[in-house]
Amino acid sequence: MMAPEPKDVDINNEKNPPPLDVDDIALLKTYGLGPYSSSIKKVEKDIKEITKKVNDLCEIKESNIGLAASSQWDLVSDKQMMQKEQPLQVARCTKIINQNSEDAKYVINVKQIAKFVVGLGNKVSPIDIEEGMHVGVDRNKYQ
Repeated sequence: MMAPEPKDVDINNEKNPPPLDVDDIALLKTYGLGPYSSSIKKVEKDIKEITKKVNDLCEIKESNIGLAASSQWDLVSDKQMMQKEQPLQVARCTKIINQNSEDAKYVINVKQIAKFVVGLGNKVSPIDIEEGMHVGVDRNKYQ
């Protein structure tokens, strides 16, 4: 003889459904999985581990200065580019005067030399420059 179900538990009650048991949770976990899901997860985990090992062996580290790995350097073209352009001096942009106009001026501070009010160079957009950032300036024109 079977024990009667308690009358206060209604399976069809949508407001207060009965709690899930272990079998229900296991069924829900496997319901959306395909036939190869566990194999794919294992392979993905292996790929991540191997990638980490390769990066550790190559000493590739993420950098906030944007340096590429030495295997990706193109020293010949870099040398040619350096011969075409003159070197820039590092300065700090301390203030922007008339920021949203076409005749905006920039106050730069060249360390141990002086402060200058300058315009933009030919290759720079006004949206590229912000107050407080380091900028490269021409040694002759300071722009």
